[in-house]
Amino acid sequence: MMSIRTRLFAILALVTALVWGGAVVWVEVQTRNEVQRVLDRRLMESARMVSSMMQPGSLSPVVNEEGGGRLAAYDQQLACQIWSMQGELIARSRSAPSAMLASGEDGFSERVIDGERWRVYTVHVPEGGYRVMVGDNLAVREHLVGSVVTGLLGPAVLGLLALGVLIWWSVGAGLRPIQQMTQALASRRADDLTPVDVAPGGKDLQPFVSALNDLIARVSEARRRETEFTAAAAHELRTPLAGLRVQAQIAANATDEGVRKHALEQIQTSVDRTARLVTGLLALAREDEAAIEADDRRWIDLHTLFANDADARLEVLDQPFRIYVQPDRFETAAANLLANAQAMASSRIRVAVEGQGNDAILVVEDDGPGVSTADLERLGRRFFRTSDAPVGGSGLGLSIVLSTMKAHGGAVRFTPSALGGLRVELDGLPIRPA
Repeated sequence: MMSIRTRLFAILALVTALVWGGAVVWVEVQTRNEVQRVLDRRLMESARMVSSMMQPGSLSPVVNEEGGGRLAAYDQQLACQIWSMQGELIARSRSAPSAMLASGEDGFSERVIDGERWRVYTVHVPEGGYRVMVGDNLAVREHLVGSVVTGLLGPAVLGLLALGVLIWWSVGAGLRPIQQMTQALASRRADDLTPVDVAPGGKDLQPFVSALNDLIARVSEARRRETEFTAAAAHELRTPLAGLRVQAQIAANATDEGVRKHALEQIQTSVDRTARLVTGLLALAREDEAAIEADDRRWIDLHTLFANDADARLEVLDQPFRIYVQPDRFETAAANLLANAQAMASSRIRVAVEGQGNDAILVVEDDGPGVSTADLERLGRRFFRTSDAPVGGSGLGLSIVLSTMKAHGGAVRFTPSALGGLRVELDGLPIRPA
């Protein structure tokens, strides 16, 4: 798998190479055109200069020291010919061929002589009766143009290579905060869930680090709950298992049939309690899963949910209502909520919907002995049971209700009931008349 640094370098290098390449091509074309224009202008000026050096009416060049020097200088650089109007070669430079450079028309023209291409500028001097032709050997000109372009492109290529090195270094420097964070995380112990600090220069990583720290916090909380859950479960299971061991020893050693029978009954009671505890633990483990998505929710009938119980103490709703929940998980929570009320109630359990629209809440209350103010704050904690709770409970029922409501995005409130017992309010769930 390609690393981030390599991927970024490849992208930046490709983009830079494309832009740089386009610029180089443009510079090359412009340079060639400009050099060609300069050389053409030199041809034209040279031809005019030679023609101006001739005496009017004479076919001999001016032979003063200055003029001769100027003609000699151009003779070294260019091929120059002077032809009479009758087609006779009057003079030529050492680099000029003996054949006529051009057809005789004024201006620029190109011609191949002895396999060599020439670009020529011709000037007609009618008062002197001759033509001046100054030409460039195109092979030499192309070599000159190539040298100029190469002189420009060479540094450009070297600059591109240097830029590639700088890009590689810059990408590495920009990614250094990520590398530092990676090394810091890799060196951590498995149980180290402290928040991650942003590396110096990593301001742009703050959103990522914040999200990572949120995840670490959730994992830390999940591990804390798991540890507490495991410890509490082990503690709660120890009591019935110890009772089972004692009663089994009594039954095994008893000589009296009545004692043996009583011990076996106690074993059955402990097994039932352990089974309820394990069932509650499994239900609570399921309720600790992720939040419930909207696609998993359905409208279910509240009256049917609670009225299925044949308890004569139960008063269920004045009119039918429907609630928008995940059916299986909410039915488990409702069963635990109702079981808690049935365990505490003396003669009356009331299930009702209070309020309307978004303010509607589901209420379950009983006329039992109630719960002290101190215990109200602890209700819903795992394995917590009030001092007057019936024997045999697991202390997980209301914890399951709390977890289910949290998964649904709702809330649970425990308050004293006007009936004398406990009032449980489920808030934050969509409720409407059936």
